[in-house]
Amino acid sequence: MPMQVIRMVLLTVAAQLVWSGAAWADQTWLCAVSSAVAVDEDGTVGPPDLGDRERPTFFRVDATKKELTLLAPESRRGEVTKFDTVHEAESARVFSGLEHGRGLTLIINNDGRLTLSVVGDGVVWSVFGHTLPEGEPKK
Repeated sequence: MPMQVIRMVLLTVAAQLVWSGAAWADQTWLCAVSSAVAVDEDGTVGPPDLGDRERPTFFRVDATKKELTLLAPESRRGEVTKFDTVHEAESARVFSGLEHGRGLTLIINNDGRLTLSVVGDGVVWSVFGHTLPEGEPKK
């Protein structure tokens, strides 16, 4: 009898883990950038140098596709950044990857805040903003 109880508890826990992972695994978020700052290796602090390109202001993050797609400004709409990994932490989702020799880490927390770090040779960009889940998570 005790073995059946243990099996039922383990099955219940396993089912809960599968369900909770699926609740965000297919999730997408709409994200708005509120501020961005760059710090160079010499200590210079200022806006990120994007060359002649406009700074992204809105994007969508898709956990299933492991990608970030720019929505605005119009000149950058549709640009895609791929992530290598997606992890669920206690109160956040953490996306990480590489693009054009730069390391990327995006954190979306349960309170709707986002932090994006871009680390390149001699420079770190920090981007902050807010997120909203797009639609309802699949169950």
